[in-house]
Amino acid sequence: MAIHKLGGGAMARPRLVSDDVILDATREVLAELGPVKLTLAAVGSRVGLAPPTLMQRFGSKRGLLLASAARSPLMVQRLAEEVAGRNSSPLATLRDFALSAVAHIEHREQLGNGLGFVQLDVADPEFRRHALAHSAAIVDSCDRFYRAAMEAGELRADTDVPALARHTLVCFNGALQVWAVNGWGPLTGFLAEQLDLMIAPYLIQE
Repeated sequence: MAIHKLGGGAMARPRLVSDDVILDATREVLAELGPVKLTLAAVGSRVGLAPPTLMQRFGSKRGLLLASAARSPLMVQRLAEEVAGRNSSPLATLRDFALSAVAHIEHREQLGNGLGFVQLDVADPEFRRHALAHSAAIVDSCDRFYRAAMEAGELRADTDVPALARHTLVCFNGALQVWAVNGWGPLTGFLAEQLDLMIAPYLIQE
């Protein structure tokens, strides 16, 4: 980190651009270009930093992508807390959780570029570790929402919550991949339809 002298001493120069801002920009560039075409220059131009500065901060393009992957479980947890605070129904919270996660995706190409990360998740152990943590954060959040839904009388008491939470991850990821190819209407509408079909058998019929 660069330093400057003040009154005979040395102190660290404050970072004017936070890591979160850089990683948000990285996410945007990933959606536009994918991990292969992403460059430090492309990310740096979004936040007003030169590539050498990003190199100093993250070590390399790989380091930047790993930092982005490492932050993803925390982003899931933050979103889960956010949606829980604005919904009274646990199932409405779960729906909001899933749809808010994809609200920024408008075009199939964005999602296709993001799915390029899956190759890294499969082939590279470091990326896979973060991918597993990301999946676990989604499943854990869904598990919590479903248990709350049972207590609120929205889901049947015999619902296998752990299995349904895992199934929700499968439904979510599967819907994204299918939509990336077929583009059946707006993504949020397509995903909402798949979630509703999945949950319907577990609802308490009034």
